[in-house]
Amino acid sequence: MGRHDGRRSAPPTPWYRRAGLIALRWLGRLALGALAGGVVLGATLWAGTSWQSAQLLGAAAGVLVVAAAAAAATLPGPVVPAAPPSPTRPGDPSPPRDATRGGP
Repeated sequence: MGRHDGRRSAPPTPWYRRAGLIALRWLGRLALGALAGGVVLGATLWAGTSWQSAQLLGAAAGVLVVAAAAAAATLPGPVVPAAPPSPTRPGDPSPPRDATRGGP
């Protein structure tokens, strides 16, 4: 019960491992932002936009993607649906199909 339940807690992760995981997480977000910025830069240049405007739009897209990825990381993950109840023993019969319909 509580902290006296007798189980040992997992040892804390070393600081350098936590720092490495955080750095990898942010490196992935920055790489995604750089890719998005490069695509926007190339697409706007191909469309005939000036170099300065294309750079500005590419940088804005990159910053927006990094911010969106960081914000998305704060959301909870999807809820895993619970498995339907199974029979208690392999030989137990399953309930009749019309039992849940409320038949006569």
